[in-house]
Amino acid sequence: MRPGGRRATPTAREPESAQAAYTEAVKRLARQPQSRAALRQRLLRLGYADAAVDAALDRAQGDGYLNDREYAASLVRRRTKGRGHALIAQELRAKGIDELAAAPALAAVDADVEAEQALTLGRSLLARRRPADPQALLAYVGPRLARRGFSGGLVYRVCRLLSEEWEASGAFDSPLKRD
Repeated sequence: MRPGGRRATPTAREPESAQAAYTEAVKRLARQPQSRAALRQRLLRLGYADAAVDAALDRAQGDGYLNDREYAASLVRRRTKGRGHALIAQELRAKGIDELAAAPALAAVDADVEAEQALTLGRSLLARRRPADPQALLAYVGPRLARRGFSGGLVYRVCRLLSEEWEASGAFDSPLKRD
């Protein structure tokens, strides 16, 4: 056992066996979909030889268990709620998905839906805060939307729209909590 009660990482019993690496790969893919690069790293850490890992991953891909395009599309569908295009693209790169596999999934992100999600997120941020003026609104909402991966242009448009909404409703003149 490792400190903290975690079990030690098991080691490959047959490090040169492509069949053993394939069995391990399929077990891991059955538990959770993974990118080829992430699964490759995991199998190597378990002690399987490079040749065995590559053969196992090729076989898993050929058998339909491993597909980076499907994995990318699945990840994009799960992440689009509340995250912008840039943050999702960064996560795909971090998981080892190449541009060729990521591009179709990222292209499926609807710009209008992303804009609506950014606006909804901006409104929810302002539900807990009362900026004194449009500059304070931009200073508060802008960085938070940018950290969520929304583009600079979209952040600006959302902040401008929120400022117009607040101006029209007289919310900037409200004596409630000010920044």
